[in-house]
Amino acid sequence: MGRDPHTQRGMALILAVLAVFLLSVAVIQTRAGVNMAEEIAVSAARETQALYMARSGLALVREALAEDDAQVDSYEDDWAAANDLGAVPIADVGWVVGRVWDEEGKFNVLDLVNEEGEVDADADQAALRLMDLLTYLGLPEDRAGEIVDSLVDWMDDDSTVTGAGAEDPYYRSLMPPYSCPKAPPSALDELALVKGVGSLLLSAGEGEVPPLSDYLTVHGSRKPGDRFRRVNLNTAPVEVLMALHPDVDRRLAEEIVASRAEEPFKNPAEIKDIPGGPSEEFYSNELAHLVDVSSSHFSARITGETPSASSRAYGVFSRQGEVVSLVYYKGF
Repeated sequence: MGRDPHTQRGMALILAVLAVFLLSVAVIQTRAGVNMAEEIAVSAARETQALYMARSGLALVREALAEDDAQVDSYEDDWAAANDLGAVPIADVGWVVGRVWDEEGKFNVLDLVNEEGEVDADADQAALRLMDLLTYLGLPEDRAGEIVDSLVDWMDDDSTVTGAGAEDPYYRSLMPPYSCPKAPPSALDELALVKGVGSLLLSAGEGEVPPLSDYLTVHGSRKPGDRFRRVNLNTAPVEVLMALHPDVDRRLAEEIVASRAEEPFKNPAEIKDIPGGPSEEFYSNELAHLVDVSSSHFSARITGETPSASSRAYGVFSRQGEVVSLVYYKGF
């Protein structure tokens, strides 16, 4: 009230400067917020682009399977083209990388129990074949036995521990705990939960042992009258071929692989004609009900990438004639 006019003008100037400063800070913060919002929007757009490029890759695999000759399947077919293409540019947006597998070129763990969830003579034989496969891949016998027994316990309908396997008490003691489902796995990822397996061995491999996902499957069905799910001679790795029967040694398995590289087998009986191939009697009695040259289940993993984002899509397809269905999907 009684202050000096000079003092009042000084205070007014200070308040004006302070107001300008606060306004400047507000503007800067607002601009920073706008920039952040723009960055979030751009990032979300890039991730969406990557996701849809990956899904589009799955759609292309599905279309190739629908147009393919279902009588003979091999990695020379169009549905497997992604395996040799590397990174494929998509306009100026990004690129996709894909890999496709024939699930019936692998060992099917569902054969470890019968349709009623019980272990019978055929299931025991399948367990021996899986044991051989795991040791061929480089796993010690005790670890291989633990995995086989645990897979049986995971799927069978009783609560009795099989050998080195595990039932509910073991899985409930883990952190976090979970239950033993007593049912066939619906997806290969589920095997990572089984005692002795784990996500590392399943997806990436351990040491010199390759990923089990390249050799095991949970997709496929038996043909009428068959005791086991068949293996495609045109796509199975050497170790899976060796696990068909103790008398299929590495030399014969490698001959099969070398022969199909020149020309895929059009009939499974053609393996009798390769150098050192099985005899008519051995083929008819021991191998004919185990092998095939066509498949009905395929999987694909497609990665879509932009300069700042990456997305993967994994799908399993079932093909019945020209009808191809997506029976499993996972985006990540």
